[in-house]
Amino acid sequence: MQVRQSVTYSSIDSKSLHDWIVKAIAQAQITGSPILFSYSQSWECINPLLLLASKSDPQQPKFYWEQPNADLVLAAAGSVAEVSVPNHDLRDRFDCAKKFIKNHLNNAIVAKIADLEAPESQIPIHFFGAFSFYRNGSNASAYLDLAEPNDYQPAIEFPTLLFFIPRWMVRLKDKSCTLTLNHYIQPWDKPDEVLERIENLRSHLQESSHYEVPTVHEVSKIVEVQGQQIWTEIVERALTLIHQGHFEKVVLARALDVLADRNFDPFQVLHVLRCEYPECISFLLDYGVGKTFLGATPEVVLQFKTQSDRLWLRSDAVAGSIERGKTVQEDLMLGDRLLNSEKDMCEHQIVIRSICDRLQSMGAEIDSQVETSLLKLSNVQHLYTPITAQIDDSDWLIALDILQQLHPTAAVGGEPRDRAVCFMQQWEACDRGWYAAPIGWLNGNGEGTFGVGIRAGYIQGDRARIFAGAGIVANSQVENEQSETTIKFAALLKALGAM
Repeated sequence: MQVRQSVTYSSIDSKSLHDWIVKAIAQAQITGSPILFSYSQSWECINPLLLLASKSDPQQPKFYWEQPNADLVLAAAGSVAEVSVPNHDLRDRFDCAKKFIKNHLNNAIVAKIADLEAPESQIPIHFFGAFSFYRNGSNASAYLDLAEPNDYQPAIEFPTLLFFIPRWMVRLKDKSCTLTLNHYIQPWDKPDEVLERIENLRSHLQESSHYEVPTVHEVSKIVEVQGQQIWTEIVERALTLIHQGHFEKVVLARALDVLADRNFDPFQVLHVLRCEYPECISFLLDYGVGKTFLGATPEVVLQFKTQSDRLWLRSDAVAGSIERGKTVQEDLMLGDRLLNSEKDMCEHQIVIRSICDRLQSMGAEIDSQVETSLLKLSNVQHLYTPITAQIDDSDWLIALDILQQLHPTAAVGGEPRDRAVCFMQQWEACDRGWYAAPIGWLNGNGEGTFGVGIRAGYIQGDRARIFAGAGIVANSQVENEQSETTIKFAALLKALGAM
């Protein structure tokens, strides 16, 4: 099947672009070092996901982010600069991210857009990426093996940090669409040659999008990934330790390997997720080596925005779950049961307390807390409390220090965090990689959003590995926790065509 997208595009002002390139080359010559040049223009795009699928090369990093409640879509591909920290590298990965961002922003020229009104007249440089769940240098394996159980296949490393600046980005915000083209300019570059390279890229993106959707696959096998013990036995072990006072809560994940008779199409899988879960943030990250991490998360670990010399912060507490009802009456009954569940509300309060404590430890002032409500998704409903705060700091890159302090929250890790995470590393069947870890974006204006990489999985060719977790507290019932993970698996299984 072929999919085409016919759109019209705003014309580029070649003279204006040429003038900006001349300025950038002059700056590079003055400093004697390369200059990151970012040029944006008005653009029309009906379907950014289709554009990304049709215009990005398999070897290119690519990123997609769709956040309906913020009316925001970001689609980006290619790389003019990137930073990656492997597991064996013992450098502070959050510090590496800050240095990477600061270095490139300090040597950049962002062109103003002549055909857009303020404040959209200058689109800031965007950075995209993810951190792994476990920090680098941890004892757990840093590899994700997508082979069938007992089959040998080379291990695949997922960096503990991956950030990149895209070669191109389409941004759709509040029905206003822009195209941003990034290019590193050297002191010896000639303006006409740089202009030609940039216009060639723009022309490539301007051509009608044509995407060959692969033939529908058949799922041939679904296998649970097993570790030293089966998942229910690990839950029982955790409950014993909780009752002995070792920790209050631990979140334990299950993993399924899904095999098909032909390659999965990550873009098609994400399209199903974004349609089925419009309340969630749909995301995709592929760093160009044949594997893709994608999902639809209901949870934001950190959203931030610069406001004068203050930073506005938001972090979601999402913990406590129950299925959706088959009728309106049953759905209301189940939601009421969740709101009045002592076990689930206790679990939720642990998450709220942990987020507030960590924000306050960074000097943030917590805003008045809103009442806990229900977050209803198509197949599950959660207890939900958004937590907002503010911190006095003129350097917005402190947001990455705050993110480091928050991750992992008790919603995906446990409490106390270090003990819970140690137990998870020791007993979960496989490494999480980027699952349940921060994934998202930030920009040079001091704003960004990182979601929690849940309702997510990896795709590599004809294989996928998907995850689902459950929070274990003192009065958890093993069977109920297993049922909860089964409900959560449904989102990815349906998108993969396995149910």
